[in-house]
Amino acid sequence: MEEIVLVGFGGHAKSVGDCIERGGKYHIVGYTDIKKTDSQYPYLGNDEKLQTIFESGVRNAAVVIGYMGKGNLRQRIYTNLKKIGFNLPVIIDPSAIISNSVVIGEGTFVGKGAIINAEAKIGKMVIINTDSLVEHECVVGNFSHVAVGAVLCGQVNVGEAAFIGANATVIQCREVKSNTIIPAGATIR
Repeated sequence: MEEIVLVGFGGHAKSVGDCIERGGKYHIVGYTDIKKTDSQYPYLGNDEKLQTIFESGVRNAAVVIGYMGKGNLRQRIYTNLKKIGFNLPVIIDPSAIISNSVVIGEGTFVGKGAIINAEAKIGKMVIINTDSLVEHECVVGNFSHVAVGAVLCGQVNVGEAAFIGANATVIQCREVKSNTIIPAGATIR
């Protein structure tokens, strides 16, 4: 079993950690964050410890900070991890349904019960959260977040670092521009 370090910690980290454990491919060695928080995983220090963690033989990292206005922070952490040399694997909960024709970029997280349908393209470091639906031929840009229960109907194009709120729906063939926030429950027609 390969080792992985969680970078950042909070509610989203608990969900990602649970999915990692359910997947059975990685052993979580602990987490880094600006301070120690309530966690079942060992606290390894702040992000300045990441180089030491890498040098100790841990080659995999997962950025587990949710989006919630932190898209730029997630991008900075990603860039730092890549400079160090970390691999950022795709984390997919075993309950998710992913078409064989889907392309998913590194560091992306796909949560419990999520569905990604035929020929969708998901960028790097994307969050496809619990029970969300990304239909056929959708494109979701790097560092974006499709929140819990959100629906992207067919052929939706989501730019980089966009946020689609919980239970929001984007009707087919629409474009969501980069850095846009779609509020929870909204319908984009």
